[in-house]
Amino acid sequence: MGFKVSQKTFQDFSLDENLLLALDKLGFVNPTEIQEKAIPEILKSSNDFVGQAQTGTGKTFAFAIPLLQKINHDSDKVQALILAPTRELAQQVEVEIQKLTIHQDIKSICLFGGTEFEPQLRGLQKNPQIVVGTPGRVLDLLKKKRLKLDSAKICVLDEADEMLTMGFIEDVEEILEFFNGNRQLIMFSATMPKKISTLIKSIFRKPTFVKIENVSLSNDDIEQSYFVVKDKHFKEALGRLVSDSEDIYAMVFCRTKLETKIVADDLKKRGHSVEVLNGDMGQAERDDAMNNFKKKKVNIMVCTDVAARGIDVDTLTHVINFGPPRDNESYVHRIGRTGRAGLKGKAYTIIGPGSVSDIKSLEGHLNKIIEKKALPPISSLIENLVKKEVLAAGFIKDAIQTKGEDFKIDPSFAIIKNEFADLSKEEILKLMFVWKFNKEMRHLNNLSDIEKINPNKKTKVNKKRKNVRNRES
Repeated sequence: MGFKVSQKTFQDFSLDENLLLALDKLGFVNPTEIQEKAIPEILKSSNDFVGQAQTGTGKTFAFAIPLLQKINHDSDKVQALILAPTRELAQQVEVEIQKLTIHQDIKSICLFGGTEFEPQLRGLQKNPQIVVGTPGRVLDLLKKKRLKLDSAKICVLDEADEMLTMGFIEDVEEILEFFNGNRQLIMFSATMPKKISTLIKSIFRKPTFVKIENVSLSNDDIEQSYFVVKDKHFKEALGRLVSDSEDIYAMVFCRTKLETKIVADDLKKRGHSVEVLNGDMGQAERDDAMNNFKKKKVNIMVCTDVAARGIDVDTLTHVINFGPPRDNESYVHRIGRTGRAGLKGKAYTIIGPGSVSDIKSLEGHLNKIIEKKALPPISSLIENLVKKEVLAAGFIKDAIQTKGEDFKIDPSFAIIKNEFADLSKEEILKLMFVWKFNKEMRHLNNLSDIEKINPNKKTKVNKKRKNVRNRES
């Protein structure tokens, strides 16, 4: 989503010369806001640290740079542990570590589940000073005494809110017990739910807090809109938005794993190329899905918030929320994946009539109006459908015209030829059109009113929601 860049330079932090060389080679001169505030705080003491900043603000370098500055090059012991909620994010963090240590003799390793132990055990035998990993695999290796943290002085919790969502907090607390004596605990999180605040109070020692305001929430490169439809017609609304968007390259966010499958299946039936990413998938499936999406073999990824962590794509045209996100920060997190690298992006949110108040809450959080829009008109959808099929048929037309009498066709073609031999060219074209498109046109016309909400019904829904809120408060 973009971020504030400081007027300072990395030279101002008195970093190791080889670290500065790596930053210069990577093209980084000025720190982002979170880097400017976090790096000196983490460097100057061994106190615990809590940083809150949204995705895309440079959090990885904010902890990696001071961590690398504190590494003792002469020691072959593990000195720092970085925990991430998913394999993809852990791998991404370790890649950044490797980039920063290109001129230094510092070794790192990435440990994650869903794969064999042996290659990772061989990696540990090479005495890495930095371990990046997922909580489950790290804890497993600690219990097996194949990973030792006797000399480790730094532990980083990256994307702590997602570790909480995935149920890893208990594992994290157990991992911390393997540290000897003093250790500096560093946490970065996009959001700060109550359970994270409770965790901070229980295991952090006089932490320094740095919070970066969401300065780019009103990013003008992202066109934010919402669509109100009857709850049972969410899939239809999504299908229309996708079909009406030319050259779409999108992530569709769902609230549950089951929902991702239902939504993806529906989009596939509509002729779209789709991959799914959720927590029920095996690691090999996840890798294949992500590779296909990143390489644009498919143009739509349907996923949950947690599963999407670690997908770093700068060219998304759309982010679509299938229903309101679980909270305002999740919305910010999601839409921040489009409108990057100087490109324009669109953020669509499909909601039911009872969720309009959620949009109003979001607008207050963003200090920005999210425009209510109507779904694409039926006439536009039908026109796009016809254009798409005509384009696909163009290849066949070219082959028929090019090969002439040599164009091979099944003998059963004679049935068609005999049945319609008496029709004119105009009549043949009309026949083809109705035959090909009538079913889809009927479907669209029969569901032309999915945005028409019964005012009385809406009032009842809102009244019910209000009563629930009153009981909760």
